[in-house]
Amino acid sequence: MAGTRKAAVAVVLGALALTATACNDNSDSGKNAAPAAPTTAAAATTQAAPPAKVSPAVFLEQVTKKTGAAKSAKVTEDIAIGSITMKADGAMGWGDGLQGDMTMDMSGMPNADKMTASIGGTAFVYRFVPDGMYMKLGGDALKASDGRHWVHIGFDDVAKMQGGGTAAGGASTADQFKKADPVEGVRTLIASGTVTEVGQETVNGKPATHYTGVLNVANMAKANGGLTPEQVDQLKKSLATMGITSETIDVWVDADQLVVKRTEQADTKAGAMKVTVTYSDYGTPVATTAPDKSDSIEITELAKLGKDAAAADNS
Repeated sequence: MAGTRKAAVAVVLGALALTATACNDNSDSGKNAAPAAPTTAAAATTQAAPPAKVSPAVFLEQVTKKTGAAKSAKVTEDIAIGSITMKADGAMGWGDGLQGDMTMDMSGMPNADKMTASIGGTAFVYRFVPDGMYMKLGGDALKASDGRHWVHIGFDDVAKMQGGGTAAGGASTADQFKKADPVEGVRTLIASGTVTEVGQETVNGKPATHYTGVLNVANMAKANGGLTPEQVDQLKKSLATMGITSETIDVWVDADQLVVKRTEQADTKAGAMKVTVTYSDYGTPVATTAPDKSDSIEITELAKLGKDAAAADNS
């Protein structure tokens, strides 16, 4: 039983670490107060083109306001890091703290079949709330938590558990969980200082304008606005450890000045990383609530159970 518990807890912790890396590997503080966004229905009858004589960077600043004001959307993510592939979908809200439900399919991971016993399958169900996130437990992980169906991980817990470490976009792992809104991808692109308009393309059957830019290590630090010099130095060291020197960011914007797609690509020591996120149905209702406390376990407690099980194995 100790070995089973240890394995199940390890799978849960590993999944959370991957989620931190893959979920929105952009890195800026949200600034979403803005005028109301136009209805998405207008996008079907107007062309996706920025106003004349406006630079791409200025136009994208307008996009952050319109997209931020929309406050919610349906989201899909396709993530590839080396040999690991993941796909997530759900709905997220960012109007008053992060809220939403996402399901991440990790069947494309190496040895994914071993997850079934540990967590009851290869799909991880996440519930985001303003103070952190919950992941649903199944299989041996459910037994390890004494029958509690959710593990809670607060933003502060992540930094403590990982010593303030950073994930694959340069932000702290705690910050990663907060970055599900599409505004952040645009702000990171603006921070590159080299925004280029590629042209008109079609996304999800509708016209959209494509923008691109390359964020180097120095500008990655700028994208994490408000950092102290010491934090910037730590950020650069963490990026060097992961082997990331630059990141290519692409954003597609529709006629309503709403983000409909973004991609982020970088080379890491684990292999090439590419994250593709698409957004649709802006304004979709999102009313996620935290599970009952009696049916959840804190990540720190679950991690301790895993350590106790490992100690029992070695005794």
